[in-house]
Amino acid sequence: MDMSSVNKFLLHAAGAILVATMAMAVLNMILRPFGHPITGSFELMGFGSAMVTALGLGFSLEKKAHISVDILFDRLPRQLRRCLALLGQVVCGLFFMAISLKMFSLSVNFMENGELSETLEIPFYPVTMIVAAGILCLSLNMFLRAWKTFFQARGQTGQR
Repeated sequence: MDMSSVNKFLLHAAGAILVATMAMAVLNMILRPFGHPITGSFELMGFGSAMVTALGLGFSLEKKAHISVDILFDRLPRQLRRCLALLGQVVCGLFFMAISLKMFSLSVNFMENGELSETLEIPFYPVTMIVAAGILCLSLNMFLRAWKTFFQARGQTGQR
């Protein structure tokens, strides 16, 4: 299984969570005037938003659907641009890998301590694990880009 397939799977999962979150929010708005709001709806929307954001990170990086300001970068010599791009990708990959590992550690801590959300008393650890997995996917995508940049700089594709 390649990273593109993983990114698409996580994106579809994010889409399903987004649809469920939106449906719950709309249902809450419809029921609220009748005196039957959905208990914990803000909690669920927060969980859903965190998961949707994290699960979409890898796909957005793969498709370059992020903001990039290259005003100065484009004026540098090609070799220097590639070296800086490689360095940036590796540093960012390590940074997001550290965040992912910390999130996994936090989620294990939540699981061991039985941490629950305030209103619905839902365990925190599944949400933090899903967010950590999304960030891990972003990190792996960064390393994959660094790999491609390295072999592109050497005049090779890095693929077999």
